[in-house]
Amino acid sequence: MVMRLWRGLWCGWLSGLLLWGSGFGLAAEAETPTAAVYRLIAAISRVGTAEQGNVVSSEPSGAATTANAAHVMLDVPGMSQQTLGKHWKGRSPAEQQEFIALFTQLLSQIVFPKSAAFFHSLEMTATTERTTGQQAVVQTKLRHPKEGHIAIDYLLVRPGDTWRIRDVVLDGVSLATNLRSQFNRIITQHSYAELLRRMREKLAHATLQAAR
Repeated sequence: MVMRLWRGLWCGWLSGLLLWGSGFGLAAEAETPTAAVYRLIAAISRVGTAEQGNVVSSEPSGAATTANAAHVMLDVPGMSQQTLGKHWKGRSPAEQQEFIALFTQLLSQIVFPKSAAFFHSLEMTATTERTTGQQAVVQTKLRHPKEGHIAIDYLLVRPGDTWRIRDVVLDGVSLATNLRSQFNRIITQHSYAELLRRMREKLAHATLQAAR
């Protein structure tokens, strides 16, 4: 059940992309890791839900503003480096920035709206918070009407004064690890250029679907 749910949730929203052929300000210094997680879910939930293949914003300011609010809570550069794994160091600074930009667009246009649909009407409860230096783990649980109880852990880092989410673990399976495996397979079997091509292709498809 775990792997089925994982594929249907995270992999289906981001890994599957590539295998396919506003009222939020900056976090206060004293914000806890748990508060940061709740704020991320609140921001994602405001992006909107998917209706008949189209993303519908639930706020007058539109999905872009609320997506930016969610980005504030994520360590997108760290997530990008983790998902590329051993291939990250081989990229030039310009290529690294290009990948971060594409990864950010995938989050905004596909992952956030799908996540909003998933979390809609589900009550999340934080059960445990563990902090070690500049790293933290927030364990949460929720009850899904079809899947039952689901455990979701959020791994956070604090590069400055703000806690940011770097990885999400669904019932023991890491999003970053799963994506790294998918990305590595594409690069190894094809090329890094092919990975970027698939990312751009999926973004173009998402843009076209949203415009209909």
